[in-house]
Parts: sequence; structure tokens; C-alpha cells
Amino acid sequence: MKKPAMALVASLALASCVIAPDAPVRTPDGLVKVKSARVDSVYAAPGLSLARYRRVMLDNVDVAFKHDWQARHPQIPAEEVAAIRHGAASLFRVEFANALEKGGYPVVNEPGADVLRVAATIVDLDFVAPNAGSTAAYVVTPADMSLVAELRDSQSGAMLARVADQKRGRSYGNLEVADQKTNTAEARAAFATWADLLRRALDEARNPPVR
Repeated sequence: MKKPAMALVASLALASCVIAPDAPVRTPDGLVKVKSARVDSVYAAPGLSLARYRRVMLDNVDVAFKHDWQARHPQIPAEEVAAIRHGAASLFRVEFANALEKGGYPVVNEPGADVLRVAATIVDLDFVAPNAGSTAAYVVTPADMSLVAELRDSQSGAMLARVADQKRGRSYGNLEVADQKTNTAEARAAFATWADLLRRALDEARNPPVR
């Protein structure tokens, strides 16, 4: 084979390598990134089906503020932060459970063959200055908070999916801070929305939409 022809073959071979579709993005525990129009990020086990899950077991919920909150608000004592985190976690459990149970998925405390285990973390809560005229020293805002959740089989512990979603810019837009009561209502709405997304995923696994 003449050198020009060999060079052409080599060039074509190299081009085929370059334009080949990217391999699926996998996590160290074997999850694959999948597209979602509902949440910001989803990694799922290949061939995942949630069709057999009829109940949900919710792990203890963790809550974390923005990493620099203490530098910006050194006046807020650690015990108040701990109380707020506990309150937010309790609120999440209540709203998440109510939304799932209304959708026909009881929240249980024991594993089972039809039980999906959910471990949820709320991140990026923040403190902000109160509005003018307010007597509050500070206001807790969920404007930028995100949900990070892991879905596992409750019996085997097998990892099924990992989901991340930020509240900002979705159903409610940017949160305008008014007072703590308003913020609590916004947080409740976000928690219920996240539960409803899980409920819809379980519904569609049992009854796939007709295409």
C-alpha cells in the first residue's frame, strides 16, 4: 500500500475514534448518569426498575447550611443552628411522608421486599438579614437549598439511584425573603414537591406511559 493511502486509512481510523459516542458516565459504585427533565442530576443502576416498590422507608434526614454561614454570621450560636437543623429535618419527614402517603405509598419503618429505602440530605440552607422593620436577628432561608437523595433496596441495601435537585428556578422561582413563616411555607412546598417527584417515578414504573 502506498504511503498516501496508508496515511488516509490511519486518518480515517483516528477520526472514527474521535467521533465515537462517549461511554456512559459511571460512578465508582456502578451507577450511570441518565437524562432527566424533572431534576438536575440522576445516576441510576443500569436496567433500574422501581416497579415492585409499594412502600417507602425514610432514613434519618440530614440538613446542612452553606459552608461559609459561620464566617458571615458568627453571632448565631451553635445550639440554635442544631435546633434549626433538627426542625428542618422533622419538617422534611412530615411533608415527604404526607405527600407519599396521599399518593398511595405508605412510609414504613421496617425493610421489606416491596420497600424502597430513601436517604435524604438537605444542603445549602442559609441565614440572611431580616427585612427592614423586622425584630428578628436573622432569617433562615431555603432559597438555594438542594436535595441529595439515595434510593436503595431496603432488604439488600443495593444502590438503585442517586438524585440531586436544587430548589431555585424550578416550580417556585427565586424565593423572596419575607419572614420565617413565609420561608417555612416555601420549604414545605419544596419538600412536598420532591416527594411528589418520587411518587410519580414509582407510578410510572408500575404503569409506564404509552409512547
